[in-house]
Amino acid sequence: MNLKEEIRKIAQLQEIDSRIYDLRQEKEVEWPAQLEKLKNEYEEKKKNFNLLEGKIKSLQVERKSRELDLASKEEAVKKASGQLYQLKTNKEYQIKLTEISSLKADVSVLEEEVLKTFEVIEGVVGQRLKEQTVLSQEEKKYKEEENKISNRIKEIEGDIKGSEDRRNMLVRNVDEQILSKYEKLLKIRFGLAIVPLKSESCGACHLRMTPQTINEIKMYKELVFCGNCVRILYILEDIERW
Repeated sequence: MNLKEEIRKIAQLQEIDSRIYDLRQEKEVEWPAQLEKLKNEYEEKKKNFNLLEGKIKSLQVERKSRELDLASKEEAVKKASGQLYQLKTNKEYQIKLTEISSLKADVSVLEEEVLKTFEVIEGVVGQRLKEQTVLSQEEKKYKEEENKISNRIKEIEGDIKGSEDRRNMLVRNVDEQILSKYEKLLKIRFGLAIVPLKSESCGACHLRMTPQTINEIKMYKELVFCGNCVRILYILEDIERW
């Protein structure tokens, strides 16, 4: 077995696997996170809109209750006023006048409260119309982005399939033992199993290699692993010249 040639093969394989890893991250993490963010923003505005709906209903119930109280007080004033002519003593007459005056004061307060409730309802209804416009815009934005993301995911799936097809062709020519070690590392090292040295340091974790380790790599008698991140190491120039 020519180890340098096998390393060249798995270095090529790593390029494909890195692309597959990045594409899967984009498909399974990045785009779903973006969609979830947009969905949460939309749901928050929908929640605010629903709160306004609830507030309007509550205010309408409150207005109705005050209108009933007002009608009751007005009826009481009318009834009390009609009783004035039935009274026989001046004292009874004065007591009834005081009662009517108190009832009219209550009517005045209730009229003002009903008017204020109307004004508040109008304000909230206006706010609801604004929120409804914003909500419609957010829903449209969410649907458009959802469609874009769905289309992009389909593109990614096609890219992954093409990369996997190329990978399947390449792995046929890789030594089984080398491939086994490479794929085990690929699973535990976040899609990156083999890296070139960069300025005499590991291309992944940047641990500086000793001269002895560098010599061992150049000999290509056996796989050399980074003492820190345990990835397979090679020298890019050696592979390119091969």
